[in-house]
Amino acid sequence: MKKLKVILVILTFIVGVASCRKSDIVPMPKIDLGTKSTSTGIKTITQTGNTVVAQFETTVGAKYSVQIIPFGSEEPVKKEGFTANDDITTKTYDLSTLPKKDYDLLFIDVEGKEVKYPLTIKL
Repeated sequence: MKKLKVILVILTFIVGVASCRKSDIVPMPKIDLGTKSTSTGIKTITQTGNTVVAQFETTVGAKYSVQIIPFGSEEPVKKEGFTANDDITTKTYDLSTLPKKDYDLLFIDVEGKEVKYPLTIKL
């Protein structure tokens, strides 16, 4: 029993000494979220067959995400993130690999503002 007490005292001493040493605080890495978005909107969407051409109202330098989500679902079947280089950003999406059904196109800025647009794949 005495040996156990001695081992516990030594272990407590070692932990106490180790906790007193100076530790370096590691700075948190800065996450670049881009420029604050002042414009998040869908200007036009044109669908020809299974090809969708979308024009988005964007802010230069702001980050955005486009997601294609089956209607009634929460999991996107297609998603893309991008940083805007112009006030109007044009994107083309080939949806020919998706099953025939209804979808929502979700356009989201880095601050969480989102705009939805319904799509239907018929072919």
